[in-house]
Amino acid sequence: MKKKFICLTLFIAMLITSSCMQDQNKPQVTGGVESSISQMGDIKRIKVTADQAKIRTGCSNDASVAHTPDKNSTFNVEGVVGDWFGVRLPSNQIGFIHKDQSKPIVVEDKKVDIPPSNKVGTTEGTNSPKTPKTPSAQTNSATLTSQEQEMINLVNSARSQNNLPPLQVDMQLTNVARIKAQDMIDNNYFSHNSPKYGSPFDMMQSFGINFVQAGENIAGNQDVKSAHNALMNSPGHRKNILSPDYTHIGIGIRQGGPYGNMFSQMFVSKPK
Repeated sequence: MKKKFICLTLFIAMLITSSCMQDQNKPQVTGGVESSISQMGDIKRIKVTADQAKIRTGCSNDASVAHTPDKNSTFNVEGVVGDWFGVRLPSNQIGFIHKDQSKPIVVEDKKVDIPPSNKVGTTEGTNSPKTPKTPSAQTNSATLTSQEQEMINLVNSARSQNNLPPLQVDMQLTNVARIKAQDMIDNNYFSHNSPKYGSPFDMMQSFGINFVQAGENIAGNQDVKSAHNALMNSPGHRKNILSPDYTHIGIGIRQGGPYGNMFSQMFVSKPK
């Protein structure tokens, strides 16, 4: 009888453990959920930062000097080899400058308008982003909402407390973040990869946003402060918020979804 009781107790414990594990895999609607991602962009241009920089004929300090640029000179990047940028010289030759003597920069192109289409692509069986649809006037606004401003303040306050400069608000990036937040609600998913637009980096490029590095935090939560606290308590999200590399931010907050609100924080590095 004692053995039967022990076996029954173990069986019940196994059922409870299994149930708990299943519950952990389910979205906790009463709480919140977060996720983060970051990626380097295609480096298209660099600026010389050293006073006596040397652009060489090969990727070695032993290679002969092809050009001695002035500090703050800029060059188009043709490729990256290890710690060297391959750049196009005025002579149209390719030279190599070490990363210690230069830094990637972003040169703003003419702003690319959001494609004037109200239809979303219907390509089946591919992972390529669909043609973005024009956001509504409510989404595509030139001013921040009160919730978005609140989150900007919290982010920059956290950066200030860690001796980091504030992030500048980029309204074009904000509009992309709003589209992403609304897309997660409309299509009932929580992921960095949108079935319509692809990755956040695909979205940024589709809307003409250039960057050296970019990242995204997404969250579902009841209010701004709760979402911010949850993001700051997670190492990956905190890393994006407190990254010294990022210079600009876009915040998109849309009401709806299982958590009450969807949040998209998009970060980019646009050194000049």
